[in-house]
Amino acid sequence: MQSPIRRYLPHLIVGLSISLVMVGAYMAVGFVQTGAPKSTWATNPLTITFPATTGHGSAIDSFTCNPSTTNVILVAHESTVNIALSVAPSSFASCSLTPDTVTLTATCLVPAAQCVGTYQGIVQIRNPANYYGNIPANLKVTIVVT
Repeated sequence: MQSPIRRYLPHLIVGLSISLVMVGAYMAVGFVQTGAPKSTWATNPLTITFPATTGHGSAIDSFTCNPSTTNVILVAHESTVNIALSVAPSSFASCSLTPDTVTLTATCLVPAAQCVGTYQGIVQIRNPANYYGNIPANLKVTIVVT
């Protein structure tokens, strides 16, 4: 009669091999993620408040990246079709520990009476070198139209 270890040895070797591959893949991804740039916004979340009769409002914010990266693009998204959210400038040659300042502008796209309300938006920092992947953290924007 065979011992249980000898009988199941091929299964144990396969299981151990799969486990080692999974640990290696996890460590490879983990080390890459720790070196990826992360952004910090001076004010997050940011609130833009304006009367509906003016039709638009703006706010200024700045961001940094650590570690530094090059060629970043900022993309603004709003939660409704009533408001357009834009960011200027929308691209920078680099992002580092030196703050980059941007102006966010919210504009009503409907008549003033229909524009009144509170809306949400975000600004994402993207890096074309990383297949336009986001550099966390996103800027959360609250738009209050009175």
